[in-house]
Amino acid sequence: QACSVGGGGRRCSPGSPAHSLRLRDALMDLKDIPDRWKRFSPETPPYKYFPNRTRKQTMVWSWMAIAGFTAFGYLLAEVVDRHNAGKEEIYQEYAKQNMSYEQATMIKDQQEAFKGILMRARRQRLGLPAQAHGSVEIRDPFDS
Repeated sequence: QACSVGGGGRRCSPGSPAHSLRLRDALMDLKDIPDRWKRFSPETPPYKYFPNRTRKQTMVWSWMAIAGFTAFGYLLAEVVDRHNAGKEEIYQEYAKQNMSYEQATMIKDQQEAFKGILMRARRQRLGLPAQAHGSVEIRDPFDS
């Protein structure tokens, strides 16, 4: 057994290949480590892909990629929307024919709840006060 792991860390017996590797690592000096920053040029950073490109080329390609993917996404959304437009009417008719009264009532109530939430948010966004609740007292308009 060349090396053993104990409480004090890893210990290797002298003469083993692992021991000579550990000695070599311990004897390595900082001047032996290559200094990559001395070779660093801010105009051509060390990129992994297309290593000889400039920063301006990187920026141009990045903006072109953003524009290209945005256009592709928009066109894909349009194609899907056009494809599903014909099916929308079919699904509406199918839902009307096969939906129970309870389901229709639940959907209508949910739509009204969302409408109320959106109206309150709109009033708040416009800086208007919350709607005051009406009085529940019945008054005769002809009694003065």
